[in-house]
Amino acid sequence: MTQRIACVFAHPDDETFLVGGTIAKYAAAGIRTDLFCATNGDAGKNSSVPVSSRDELAEIRKEELRAAGRVLGIASIELPGYADGTLHTLELTALIGDVVSFLRRTRPTVVIGFGPEGAPTGHRDHRVMSYVVTAAFFLSGLRTAYNEQIAGGLETHSAARLYYHAWQYPHKDPRLKLESVPATAKIDNRPWLDKKLAAFLEHKTQQYAYELFKNDVLLDYEYLALAAGTPQPTALVDDLFAGL
Repeated sequence: MTQRIACVFAHPDDETFLVGGTIAKYAAAGIRTDLFCATNGDAGKNSSVPVSSRDELAEIRKEELRAAGRVLGIASIELPGYADGTLHTLELTALIGDVVSFLRRTRPTVVIGFGPEGAPTGHRDHRVMSYVVTAAFFLSGLRTAYNEQIAGGLETHSAARLYYHAWQYPHKDPRLKLESVPATAKIDNRPWLDKKLAAFLEHKTQQYAYELFKNDVLLDYEYLALAAGTPQPTALVDDLFAGL
């Protein structure tokens, strides 16, 4: 089996904040990572980067994401262009279908997304994307789900595992108040801290969060929680592909 990872997140910079070290680790080992980023981040902050409109901010953040992706070793990035901050208002059939199509095309072994708490910030877009990636993980393997994709030439695909982003609690920053679902994977981030920081620095509009990133995100380990799929061989693993 060719090992591959697919990440499904909400905003440009989620990939770096959540699993930048994990992506860099597996990229160095020759394992492909593809990224689905639902929004262009057009409602985000700009950290004094000159921006004249939401459309311009979206274009800037897309380029920042592509630059960070090159640093981390992301093979492809899909940006469907949903509006930042609005995912909770959508009827989710189309967005789930976009992720089902993404999984059927990229054919990952492991899928990574948000947990239901929506990361330590609890952002509504994050919470929605947890529901979306969970539904898509199961539906992508069913011929009767989004069968227009099958008729159009795509094949079903069932990834082996779905992992949610997790973390150690509590955080140093008191603004990050949420616990995560219990971690089942602990990925050594230490060899990749320089790449993770370099990727974050490419997100120039997000540098207002530099201190939070260094204190609460640029840590020795990244944690994930097995949500569905093939059981792990042990309760806590250091490799997302362990036992596959």
